[in-house]
Amino acid sequence: MFREIGSVRNKADEVSLQILALFRESISEIHLNEPESVSDYFKPEYSHYIVVHTPLDIRFPEKREEWNMRFCRDVGVSIVECIVAETDRIYVKGLIAVNGSKVYAILPFTTIDAEKTKQATFPEDRMARIRAQVLPAVLPDIIGETILDIGSGFGSLTLELAKNNPDSKVYGIDIHDSLTGQSQMNADILGVTNVEFRTGNAYALPFESEFAEVATCFFMLHHLEDIKFALFEIKRVLKNGGLLIAVEPLAHQHHHGPQFSEVEWKALFEDVGFAVEVENMEGAAILKAVKKM
Repeated sequence: MFREIGSVRNKADEVSLQILALFRESISEIHLNEPESVSDYFKPEYSHYIVVHTPLDIRFPEKREEWNMRFCRDVGVSIVECIVAETDRIYVKGLIAVNGSKVYAILPFTTIDAEKTKQATFPEDRMARIRAQVLPAVLPDIIGETILDIGSGFGSLTLELAKNNPDSKVYGIDIHDSLTGQSQMNADILGVTNVEFRTGNAYALPFESEFAEVATCFFMLHHLEDIKFALFEIKRVLKNGGLLIAVEPLAHQHHHGPQFSEVEWKALFEDVGFAVEVENMEGAAILKAVKKM
């Protein structure tokens, strides 16, 4: 039987953790019941740890059964990266637990574990592979004084945009308070000051007309019931000549949403009044759309 040694503090809830793949880059605080014991658990020679904690009270779809096995049974088990470990604060990245969860054990992730990790086999996450290959090629080219990241999720890509544009103001917009709250917590802990996260709807963005030079949508539009309506709203908040960069899965690459080809995505943007260039990279459509004057 495990003994409770601490608790988790973050902005995550059961709703936001339904999109677990995006939460991995988020930061949580571990509050130890005995703060003076920090050095008993965290050592300077280790960067990663195994944390045993309260399980999630949800069930993921059958195709994510490995997530149910790891996080939704008698306990949850996360492999985390230590960001800060001091007596008054402990911050880790990748703790898959909701706010208020109990922590039962903290164990070092060792060289033995790392050797096994290199040999491990597990089901491929196709969309994660596509994202990992495509987005690093797209992000460096996104430049503007005011940038809106619409559908920002837990904000990891929004923070990259802010770091790449240190003299700009970057806004992340998502529909759930828990997502924008966690994103702002991530930004505050990492010291990224030129970013702000707001709760808002893609159909009614919380900005005045002609507000931004650049807007981005990363693997978001295909989740919407009315993509064209959202594109008109994004066009409204862009300045004349402003740029919308969207990345979307192509047909047969994703299990839900419209199964659009490059031609169909391009036609949709043109119907709204954008001048569009589209590129196919690794099974994703990269759309660069300029708002016509």
